[in-house]
Amino acid sequence: MMQNYSLHELQILFNQIAEGNATAFKELFDAFRQKLYAGAFKITKSADAAEDIVQEIFIRIWGNRLCLKEVENPSAYIFTIAYHESFRYLKKVAADQKLYESVRKRMKVADNKTEEWIEVKETEQIIHYLINKLPTQRQLIYKLSREEGLSYKEIGDRLHISSLTVKKQLQLALRNIRSGLSKIGPLLALCLLLLRH
Repeated sequence: MMQNYSLHELQILFNQIAEGNATAFKELFDAFRQKLYAGAFKITKSADAAEDIVQEIFIRIWGNRLCLKEVENPSAYIFTIAYHESFRYLKKVAADQKLYESVRKRMKVADNKTEEWIEVKETEQIIHYLINKLPTQRQLIYKLSREEGLSYKEIGDRLHISSLTVKKQLQLALRNIRSGLSKIGPLLALCLLLLRH
């Protein structure tokens, strides 16, 4: 069973692995192997494939160990790799594109209890990141609307643009943010699957 490590303990392990500490790497492997295997098996329905995926996850962690000191959330980092490796496997074995898309859609069904694996603060950081990627004017309009609660007319007056332009830019901003979040959806679903008993 996966041992419960605090965020700080995992960060220490990652720092040790970054310095080439094989004992720390084995400790991380022992802590996550079973849960990663169970999640991979549920997705692939293959014991061999699940073993291969777990091996690939840890090969990638060790191969990228020099970057581990910069990782703020080791669990999310590991499950991100698990997501990519699982879907890489599905792409390889899917008999056709319909099968792959069907599995991908099922993986998008996320539980409301995402707090089990990701803190609200991290979710806010993701949204903040997506907002900051918006074009400058669109970003400003979004912030004036959502953070300051200004109306279309008030925003238009402040920025010297029409209310219609404000409305259109806000719609585009929301679409951009939703699109960004939808791409993260399968990762949330996989992490929930891996963290369930």
